Amino acid sequence: MLAESVMTKDLIAAHVGEPVGDVLQRMRKHKLRMLPVLNDKKIAVGVVSTFSILEKIVPSYIASGDLEQVSFAPDIGFLKTHYDQVIYKKIEEVMDDAPLLVKHDESLLSTAAALTSLDRHEYALVIDDDESLVGIISSGDILDYLRNMKVNDKNDA
Repeated sequence: MLAESVMTKDLIAAHVGEPVGDVLQRMRKHKLRMLPVLNDKKIAVGVVSTFSILEKIVPSYIASGDLEQVSFAPDIGFLKTHYDQVIYKKIEEVMDDAPLLVKHDESLLSTAAALTSLDRHEYALVIDDDESLVGIISSGDILDYLRNMKVNDKNDA
């Protein structure tokens, strides 16, 4: 079984140069937590997630646990100020620029192994031989495939 057999092909993407706020609005509209980021040649150059955006809003000294008492942390208005600044940044300033890439003809087993590797990605971007994005495969996609797999399919996989 190949990655391209299980991947999602209907893609919604972000594009280099777009403001974070526009991309976040698109993500919320489509109920997505992650979007691939494409350059003008439709090559995947990164991934943006609600987590990667929030990570730029919450001060690192709070996230790292360096602040011993939360009562000394800034209030929610401080986070709103950071949010208002981040939404005007370009998407490439908040994206993960090292997404997990797998070839369309890579085995599903290899893709599952890559998703569970030390970096623990939830999604893999599926690329063709020209490195253009052709799909996305998630750990959930693989689990759904396995759940629906018929017993006779085991030998065909």
